[in-house]
Amino acid sequence: MLLRSLRSLGRSWRTWRKKRPFAGGLLMILSGIVMASLVAMPVELMLHTGIGAVSSLMFGGMLAVLGLVTWFTPNQHVITGSLAGFLALGALVLSNLGGLVVGTLLALVGGGLAFSWRPVAKPVKEKRRGRRRRRAESTGA
Repeated sequence: MLLRSLRSLGRSWRTWRKKRPFAGGLLMILSGIVMASLVAMPVELMLHTGIGAVSSLMFGGMLAVLGLVTWFTPNQHVITGSLAGFLALGALVLSNLGGLVVGTLLALVGGGLAFSWRPVAKPVKEKRRGRRRRRAESTGA
C-alpha cells in the first residue's frame, strides 16, 4: 500500500515538473541562496559593510522569488527569465561580484533556461466518429 502511494506520488511529481521550467527555476533559487548566504551576518555589521552586503540580500531574495514564480506560474517564463538575467548582471556590479560570480552564472543560466522553455503539447487523440458520419462515408455521399 505504501509502495503504491509512493509510486503515485512520484508520478504526479514527474508530471508537475514536466509542465513547467523546473531547471531554470531551480537554478534561479540556488543563485539567490548563494548570493544571500555569502553575506550572512548581523544587521549592524551588514550596515557597516556597505551597499555590497545589503544589495546581495536584495538581489538574492529577488532571484529566489523569481525562481518560485517561474515554478508556480509557468506562463510567465519569458518575463521571469529575462528579469533573472538583468538581476544577475546587476548583482555582478553591485553585490560582491554577484555571489563571487557563482551566483551570477547560476542566475544567467537559470534565466536562459526559463526564457527559452516551451511547453510540451499533448498528443492529439483521434475522436471517434459518430453514426451519421459512418453512414455518409459508407454510402459515398
